[in-house]
Amino acid sequence: MTVSAIEFSRLGPPKLRLYGMRCSGCGGISPWWEKFHCYKCGNDKLTEVFLDGRGTLTNYTVVYYPPRDFLGQEPYVVGHITMDEDVLMPAPVVDTALEDVQVGTRVKATLRRMKLGHEGDIYYSQKFVVDPAAA
Repeated sequence: MTVSAIEFSRLGPPKLRLYGMRCSGCGGISPWWEKFHCYKCGNDKLTEVFLDGRGTLTNYTVVYYPPRDFLGQEPYVVGHITMDEDVLMPAPVVDTALEDVQVGTRVKATLRRMKLGHEGDIYYSQKFVVDPAAA
């Protein structure tokens, strides 16, 4: 979830935690953007559930030529993180050297500035850092 600084102050930190959608049919958890139906069984009864925020980097790419909103941040890593709750989340991996990023690294979610908007708004979202508890 990406929110502006204005939304951040209005929503408050508890609303900005990482969450998924639990299916009442099969019990599976989907990413937060799957609000309408479960991809595993097709059920449309989903409820919000908070995620622990820890997972394993299962795949990644290094972005050298970013979209306009992310100019100045390159190069940066975007990874697929398999959360401990078995949910796949795409997200940036930050605060580690490119040569130190490896598949299998344990990571944890953190709230960081994602981008600057066109009118000077600052947008925040979840990014991932290497989990020091796993080292």
